[in-house]
Amino acid sequence: MKQQNMLAHDTLANVLYIDLSRKNYWIESRKDLFEERIGGTGVATRLLREQCPQGADPLGEENPIIFAVGPLTGLYPLASKTVAMFKSPHTGNLGESHCGGRSAIAIRMAGYGAIVIKGVSDIPVYLAIHDNQIHFRDASSLWGIENSLTVGRIIRENEPSAGLRTIMRIGGAGENLVSYACVTAETYRHFGRLGLGAVFGSKKLKAIVISGKRSLPISAAKEYRRSYDEIYKTAVTSPVMKKYHDLGTAGNVNPLNQLGGLPTKNLQESRFAG
Repeated sequence: MKQQNMLAHDTLANVLYIDLSRKNYWIESRKDLFEERIGGTGVATRLLREQCPQGADPLGEENPIIFAVGPLTGLYPLASKTVAMFKSPHTGNLGESHCGGRSAIAIRMAGYGAIVIKGVSDIPVYLAIHDNQIHFRDASSLWGIENSLTVGRIIRENEPSAGLRTIMRIGGAGENLVSYACVTAETYRHFGRLGLGAVFGSKKLKAIVISGKRSLPISAAKEYRRSYDEIYKTAVTSPVMKKYHDLGTAGNVNPLNQLGGLPTKNLQESRFAG
């Protein structure tokens, strides 16, 4: 049987490039990249290597923001993460941060496998990405609002809501270039590691709203449905899933402490006594 090209009728290989300095954008098909690197971290790392020159200032114009998702996003349960790749202002090295919520499915349904954001805006902006329509919105009135939940609510009330939508935004820490500032998505999801919020702030990028209402091509529908149901059943009946549903990652505190893997006293010790 001839092997089917997974990208033949899929928009996963589309990479959206956005230049904040020039306020323009373009879309490139990168089938070679996705066939080699599949998606997610593999694709994001390669795009960062292409776009970020050696010695780039993490808070400078040359440091790009890369978002990427994987081929299973939108098709199977648990494939729900977006990876962000950038040069970290906190460490000066590779910055990799992951976020759940609706971020990955929104990017996928908007028709992209990755988004590359370059340059620095001359005024505060937020990006509105609705399928293949990209808008640079003036965010001057939002700049200075320190509560990211308020920012999200304002954008939610002023942008179209058709399809699956995510709103990524920063608060005061990102605006003030705190080196470990995070980016909030939805209400309780975050790109929490290595200072992506500060990179947003350095680019005068207050937020990104992404929405999409595409459908994904499915072949062998019966086999797909069967495998989907098996994965779903395994996930929802797993005691591990119950732990994370009821307690979240806080459920790992005691086991990590017993194993000696709980960072304590600013990483001076690995157990918390008592």
